[in-house]
Amino acid sequence: MFEHLAALTPERDSDLESRLRAVLDAARVELAVHFIAHGSAPAPAAEPDAVAEPEAEVGSGPEVGQLPGAPRLQRLLEEGGGHLDRAVAAHREAARAAAEQAEALAAFARCRPSSLDRPDSEIGAAAARTRAARPSALTEVSEWAVDEVAVALRLTADAASALLVESVLLVDRLPETLAALHEGRISWRHAQVMTDLVSRLSDELRPIAEARLLSRVGGKTHSQLRVAARRLVMRLDAEALAERVREAVRGRRVVVHPGDDGMATLSAVLPLPVARAVLDALRQYAEAVGGDGDGDERTVAQRMVDCLVDLVLRPGEHGMSPVQARITLVAAVETLLGSDEPGEVDGDLVPAEMVRQLAEALGLLPRTEAGDQPAGDQPVGAPLPGEQLAGEPPVDEPVAGERVPGGSSRAAEGTVQALARLLRSRSLRGSALTSRPLVGLVDELSGQLVALTDAIGLRRGQGLGPPPESPGYRPERRLDEFVRLRDRRCRFPGCRARPIRCDLDHEVPWPWGPTSHDNLCCLCRHHHRLSHQAPGWRLRGLAGGGLEWTTPGGIVATTHPPRFGADDDLPRVHDGAPPPARAPAPAGAASPADGREDDPPPF
Repeated sequence: MFEHLAALTPERDSDLESRLRAVLDAARVELAVHFIAHGSAPAPAAEPDAVAEPEAEVGSGPEVGQLPGAPRLQRLLEEGGGHLDRAVAAHREAARAAAEQAEALAAFARCRPSSLDRPDSEIGAAAARTRAARPSALTEVSEWAVDEVAVALRLTADAASALLVESVLLVDRLPETLAALHEGRISWRHAQVMTDLVSRLSDELRPIAEARLLSRVGGKTHSQLRVAARRLVMRLDAEALAERVREAVRGRRVVVHPGDDGMATLSAVLPLPVARAVLDALRQYAEAVGGDGDGDERTVAQRMVDCLVDLVLRPGEHGMSPVQARITLVAAVETLLGSDEPGEVDGDLVPAEMVRQLAEALGLLPRTEAGDQPAGDQPVGAPLPGEQLAGEPPVDEPVAGERVPGGSSRAAEGTVQALARLLRSRSLRGSALTSRPLVGLVDELSGQLVALTDAIGLRRGQGLGPPPESPGYRPERRLDEFVRLRDRRCRFPGCRARPIRCDLDHEVPWPWGPTSHDNLCCLCRHHHRLSHQAPGWRLRGLAGGGLEWTTPGGIVATTHPPRFGADDDLPRVHDGAPPPARAPAPAGAASPADGREDDPPPF
């Protein structure tokens, strides 16, 4: 492959190299290295007849006793060494604890066999694509085991799944690695490298690779161990690496990681060549749409992001079928008028300024120009001046100069007028709205939603309160909106699934339980199935909207709807005794369900 490089390698020294070597061989250069402590005088030259002291090793530091403040420095060095020894002991103890946890989780997995799950032939079993996407180490483990670990250890589903997989592989396939972890010779990060790379080798090759790597682990970091393990696996068994690649490809996905300041990271896990191709294509698009001298001040990185957004959200402009993306914006009136109270976009916190910018970009509020002057355009979907809904009394708009909430600037007045027009608009055609703006009433003490209406309901003088019960299984539109806005996430402990991806589950199954706000909650399809199918799990509704989950092992976790205007989901202030128990549903009761995920309904 590299034969052509041989012609570039000279077979003998050049004339310059020969002369340089002769000069260096003739020279006798002695190097003396002196270490002089800062602030001390150099030692006097030794007498010719004096006996020379042994020279210090090159690179060794000065003696502590020769430095200023030697006693204090000596004490600090010794104390620091003692503290570091304690840290090393704690590190080894953490490794031993990790080994014990792995053994416990592997034993737990053996107590949750897949035979506990609903057979494929029964209605409500997991979809074939869901089963195919599971880690191979958990194929014989119940699909509900990960949820039990997540609740017990307070982990996300992904973290619990990864920990359970690593524990099973470590205990079942890597006994020497487990022993080294017990002894504190390696850390949990080193053990993760071994489970990730070595555990997939065949039964004949795995002990060889494990022994060879552990014998040389020495002072290696986990990153160095990963390099060595990858090289060894490639040499011993390329097929094991290929299987690892196939499993990694099955795990491809796109996720959003909310960040600070209203930003987020859109992450796509996909094969490296495809990722490189996508990145290069975005860079070429960015270079094509902007350049020097065209007045575009965006950087290449910023243009790449904008190109990605255009390609995904505006497919119609690129020959693809258009789609409608839906987001839910929740903001206080004070936020739209200029206060600093943050809002929410699909349940994620965003700064107040970003809320206003989003409202302006969607045409819901007038754009403010320099000098705090409102723009003259009206929001999309607003009726013409003087229009009103048929049969509705006219609504007085704030008069210029009249004091308005949040300040008395002209911009605030324009915003109030825009909000008034927006709330009473009769048509959504040509607007960015998928439904009429809703007005929510929040309990100031608990931060919980207590009523949801719109401008029409307000003008009609309808009483404020939760929507009424629906007569059938499916909730009517306003009840559906109320429950999704109240919960804003899946109500299983730790789950962050958006309400648009959730089913509305009856805590007491219909028709034995009503289709009402206090008997409905948002559950993603997986946890909806868990509440009806997982053996040993119990779900109980509490007063004030709380849900009490009990695992088969007896661990109790309680969730509440997240509070508005707060950063947590603490319980309501007035949580009381649970409501009277309703009659349990007869065995075999079935109900229809509405879902949007791969798995079928639980019934």
